[in-house]
Amino acid sequence: MTESQLLSLPGFTTLPVYDERDERSATITAAHTDGRYRFVRECWTLDEVQDGLKNPRWVPLGALRAGGVDGQVVAYFGEQP
Repeated sequence: MTESQLLSLPGFTTLPVYDERDERSATITAAHTDGRYRFVRECWTLDEVQDGLKNPRWVPLGALRAGGVDGQVVAYFGEQP
């Protein structure tokens, strides 16, 4: 999915999209380490993200630009306990 596709979805419009090498990317990928979330889930496709937005236990966290894949992003959700 592209960054513009992701940012058009409710829940992701105001969330950060970082490059994978950006130090701030760890705030998304390691969001479970502080105990707020059981898991962090990756979604590579628009369908996966849309399904995730329907799940009340999944909280949108942001996205990372996929290195080496032109214009593509990976969305992340934190799963609440």
